[in-house]
Amino acid sequence: METEVKDKVSSQPPNLDKVLEKINEIARKSAEGDYIYRGESKYHKNVSSNLYREYEEDIEAENFDITVVHEEILKEAKEYIDKTNEVEILAELQHYGGKTNFIDFTTDYLVALFFACNGNPDKLGRVILLPKQSETYEVIPAPRTIPRAGVQKSIFVKSRSGIVEPDTVVCIPVDLKESMLNYLQKHHDISTKTIYNDLLEFIEKRRIHKSAYTEFYKGLTSYARADVAETQAERQKCYNNAITHYTESINLNPEYPATYNNRGIAYRKKDEFDRAIEDFNTAIALNPEHADPYNNRGIVYYRRGEFDRAIEDYNTAIALNPELTEPYNNRGTAYVKKDELDNAIEDFKTAIALNPKLTEAHNNLDNAYRKRRGVR
Repeated sequence: METEVKDKVSSQPPNLDKVLEKINEIARKSAEGDYIYRGESKYHKNVSSNLYREYEEDIEAENFDITVVHEEILKEAKEYIDKTNEVEILAELQHYGGKTNFIDFTTDYLVALFFACNGNPDKLGRVILLPKQSETYEVIPAPRTIPRAGVQKSIFVKSRSGIVEPDTVVCIPVDLKESMLNYLQKHHDISTKTIYNDLLEFIEKRRIHKSAYTEFYKGLTSYARADVAETQAERQKCYNNAITHYTESINLNPEYPATYNNRGIAYRKKDEFDRAIEDFNTAIALNPEHADPYNNRGIVYYRRGEFDRAIEDYNTAIALNPELTEPYNNRGTAYVKKDELDNAIEDFKTAIALNPKLTEAHNNLDNAYRKRRGVR
């Protein structure tokens, strides 16, 4: 019996070889020049400032000079921001969501990788490499008066046209985004928690997490619909929908262990055991004190015929939460497979004592007694 979490990183993330290969690809390309980096979670038409993107759809005049608008915004902003340094004024304006002709970059390609993977889980991401020196744009260090600037190693690019041409673009595949985020968090302490480290970013993170919770509950709903599906095809469709929603939730908030646990259950229902174990591993790494993922991973090992490993996981689940019924019943079934019938009977009795209405445990106990008596 699975234990699905209603609301409450692996030691080696999935696709580790591909993750390291992609990081090495960026490192090799970086060695070819003196670069700054930008991560985008989906491909845009141009590498452009947010001010350029605001006007590009509305203004087609060839002689449009975005710097004129930029300077006008700066002039007006000086009336509201008690600073004299123009870069600080524009940086603060951009930090609070204002439109400027600055394009955000970073000096750290790992930070760029985070932004390339953090969002749009169904779209290709990209890391853009841009030379620090150019005659067509200016590279401006971000003032450290902005809290996130230091953590994100921010640097601004200012172009008269509002766009820049990247020297190199490294594609981030859809199926690598989640694994990359897990790796960056575990090995480089780069995550939503560390990247978004001030009050404004906290508010933004809460918005993101709200969306993540929405996807989480959509996953719960899809999974529940499988229980009442009339055909196997409908059931599989419900599991696929649940996995889609849980994956979206993970991309928005990769730090919530319950989502990995629940997606692992859905993968187990589809007999995708390797993926299920990867998810339970991640849930355990994020919260080693939670019993449910151990119990659920034990079920997968049981299905694989790895009864000793299943029992080991059930033991851990019981040690963490002795009042949880399912691990006793599940461990009992594994003991039956190993012909350790006395142990099995004790586990089924314990499960029944904890939950007298657990029909499965009653049936398992009767069968264990019959088997011990040699009754077929």
